[in-house]
Amino acid sequence: MASVSMKVVYQNETFLQAGLKKKEQISEEQLGFVNKNTDKGFLSVSWEKTAARNLLKYKVSGMTALSEYVKQSMPQEKYFELIRQIQKVMEFASDNKLDYDHLVLTDPKNVYYDIEKKKVCVAFLPLMSREHKCSNVVKFLAKLHKYANITVTDEAVMNKYTFFLKDYLKTKKSSVLTHNHLYNLLHDVLEVSMGTPSQILAEELAAAPADSSMTASVQDNSDHTIVVSKSRKNDCAAFLKDENNREFPIDHFPFTIGRKADNDLALTDKGTVSKLHAVITYENGTFYIEDKDSSNGTFLNDFAGNGQRVIKEELTSGDVIYIYDLPFVFTVNSGDNATVVVGSAAPRKSRKNENKTGKMKNIAYLINSSSKEKVPIFVYPFTCSELSGIVIGRENGRDRHSIYVENISCSSFSVEGSDVAEGSRESIFSGCNLLYHGIPYTFFEEN
Repeated sequence: MASVSMKVVYQNETFLQAGLKKKEQISEEQLGFVNKNTDKGFLSVSWEKTAARNLLKYKVSGMTALSEYVKQSMPQEKYFELIRQIQKVMEFASDNKLDYDHLVLTDPKNVYYDIEKKKVCVAFLPLMSREHKCSNVVKFLAKLHKYANITVTDEAVMNKYTFFLKDYLKTKKSSVLTHNHLYNLLHDVLEVSMGTPSQILAEELAAAPADSSMTASVQDNSDHTIVVSKSRKNDCAAFLKDENNREFPIDHFPFTIGRKADNDLALTDKGTVSKLHAVITYENGTFYIEDKDSSNGTFLNDFAGNGQRVIKEELTSGDVIYIYDLPFVFTVNSGDNATVVVGSAAPRKSRKNENKTGKMKNIAYLINSSSKEKVPIFVYPFTCSELSGIVIGRENGRDRHSIYVENISCSSFSVEGSDVAEGSRESIFSGCNLLYHGIPYTFFEEN
């Protein structure tokens, strides 16, 4: 495929100009669509025909090339917010059947940032033909990273991201990265905090024109909103922590969990979760988890397949709630969450991994061989943000059990020096050495 040369021209206004051969067929339908959706991150474009060629002129007056904008010192969160906006433009183009290759995403010099609107703006070639390739997202991100002056607030996240760029450029020669890949990178691998659905909806509605009909489309796209809440922990009665250590405050009751976007914990991209799956309530000093006739069930301290479906059960700090197969640790907000037991006068049966004080004890742990940091394991199956894409589980036999590690979505993982491919699992043992994206860990079981 041929590439398109872009240059900045200065007339009465400033334009980013694409010069195309006269024979190139411009899609007036696509051109009109782009100009109607500049609020989605497209640069407005005009079309001029000369005797020799077609000119596409993208208005960039008052904007700054993204390559220059990221040279200023910016916090890590702002940097990833810019990448999230790129992902949203890609997603919108895909949802509306616009050719990925016609997004001009090869060099940050050709992508602009509107400082007033706080928005990344991308040029799109409204062409009938498919012989031009203007998008290579991984190379674009790699170049952006070279330009960027980032104030790092989470070194582990930045190291993962840098490793991803190097690994992807080396192993994926075509460097094809879709909006879904980029979303999963931000959400599942890096665990980037982007705000709650309502915050993002309010932000996007505020930026939209007064006569815009985008409210419905924003709500439709909320299936891909990154759900992270971390600031209200101290003001809530309790909170849930997911398998990636993200915290969700429970500051009112009933606290609803389900697939619909208006739930308090909205799991909108999980097909196994019912629209209203379960609720957490507080009655006479006791917390409860209640299933709301969900299709696949709610489970407590044991995952689907091994456990009994919950109808309504009392909750104790440290319980693991399974929304079908999605684990959430329930914690009462107290000075010492691990030792708090909330319940009625009648004592409840202790969990297998709870000691006499009511404090949850770990059944195994991982040690980062470089930092010596200890990562406790309280329940199987186990996942954590430090080893995103990896699951550690246990299979019970008649007289013994076996521990395994499964590679769900990690591009670089090995056990005792042997690579473990994505989708594969390998047995592990106490003292076993793991290598995750070049970071060494050792697994130990508690006696």
